[in-house]
Amino acid sequence: KLLSCVAGQAMKLHALSITRWKHENESIKEPVHLCYSVDLSQLSFFQRGTVKEITALVLRTCVAKTNPGDYQRLEHEGNYIYIISRHNGLAGVCIADTEYPQRVAFSIITKMLDDFTEACKGKFSEEAADNCMPFPPLEQALQKYQDPAEADKITKIQKDLEETKQVLYNTIDAVLARGEKLDDLIEKSDSLSMQSKKFYKTAKKHNQCCVVAFFRVGKFKTKKKSV
Repeated sequence: KLLSCVAGQAMKLHALSITRWKHENESIKEPVHLCYSVDLSQLSFFQRGTVKEITALVLRTCVAKTNPGDYQRLEHEGNYIYIISRHNGLAGVCIADTEYPQRVAFSIITKMLDDFTEACKGKFSEEAADNCMPFPPLEQALQKYQDPAEADKITKIQKDLEETKQVLYNTIDAVLARGEKLDDLIEKSDSLSMQSKKFYKTAKKHNQCCVVAFFRVGKFKTKKKSV
């Protein structure tokens, strides 16, 4: 289970991203993480770059498979990936373990999207490189909101979350195209280094939980509920 198995915490917030899924530049064919942050503090130095690369690929895939206007939660091996996709071309993503409160996770994403949009006045970079628009509050939020009680305070000022929201519940494999597998996407990805691909294969072969369990194929599960 990515990061959670080595963190040793009952409740964990793993990663946050603000991702652009719609581009005016037609040469950019996939979502770009304008800014993203992953808690790598509990991993060894040699694992950090690889885990961050693979996490970025998975988040990119999840955003690409979320329709504009949707709230989605993807389950995979003891972790949830929460996505809010907006019609302005941005999506916010949060990875947390299953103990982290869903309402709080969506509130964090909403706040980060609002704050980011306001800070850049609605003008988003057209660069294809990840982290092309660094946003320090995102990294600060990843640390600050490890305590859900702290994050829960923001739900009281999120007026739009007072309304009932329909959330799509899926697994990662359920949103992939028929015949696609996460292993294949990782193998074919141009954004992953050969070192990361080799590390992933080795970790999977030896069933190392720090990477493999999060990315293992999950059972199909889909339903709809309210936030």
